[in-house]
Amino acid sequence: MKTIGMLGGMSFESTIDYYKLINEGVRNQLNGSHSAKIMMYSYDYHELELLLEKNLWGEVTNKLSEEAIKLKNQGADFLVICANTMHIVADEVEKRSNLKVVHIVKSTLAFAKEKKIKKVLLLGTLYTMQSQMYPTIFKEDQIDLVTPDSVDQAFIHRTIYLELIRGILLDSSKNRLLEIIKKHRKNGIEAVILGCTELPLIINDHDIELPLLNTLKIHVDAVVQYALE
Repeated sequence: MKTIGMLGGMSFESTIDYYKLINEGVRNQLNGSHSAKIMMYSYDYHELELLLEKNLWGEVTNKLSEEAIKLKNQGADFLVICANTMHIVADEVEKRSNLKVVHIVKSTLAFAKEKKIKKVLLLGTLYTMQSQMYPTIFKEDQIDLVTPDSVDQAFIHRTIYLELIRGILLDSSKNRLLEIIKKHRKNGIEAVILGCTELPLIINDHDIELPLLNTLKIHVDAVVQYALE
């Protein structure tokens, strides 16, 4: 079994699920008392949030790369970045640390291809929805990627940062998110990407009839598979 190097705390609400689900995945594959070999650095996310607000992506890259290198030196065999947004700099972190990154967007693309999805709605932080990360990767397989309008994007971003990463789950916010999804069903979307690892805290498969691409769960499955190869 490979040793997993995790960069977590972005936010810790979803990192808890990463840790639990990765260990459960390994145990389910190997049975008995098995669990995953994990080394983790957990950030004080407030420090990273301030850098994101100032658009200081170079500093974000430095901070992720520094800890990735430390994990490598301590024996990690590959890297897991426990957040969608931070994958915007994943390629550079992989290059600097010389650790393979199991990429959340590429894992989500593989899942979408397997399900033969051709048009999908992306929800996430403003950084994720407005970046070229998902469009660039998904266009390779000609999957049409749709994002909400600017007003809805702002609402989703506020919900993530002012509620979900703080452990606040409001029915009013959930209902608004479901309304945003419902609006785009009229445009022929076939599935919804929960492109922030906090969004599964408030939306699940029972809430809508469309397939949900839970990027946290998809990522975890890819991590477990790679760890056990």
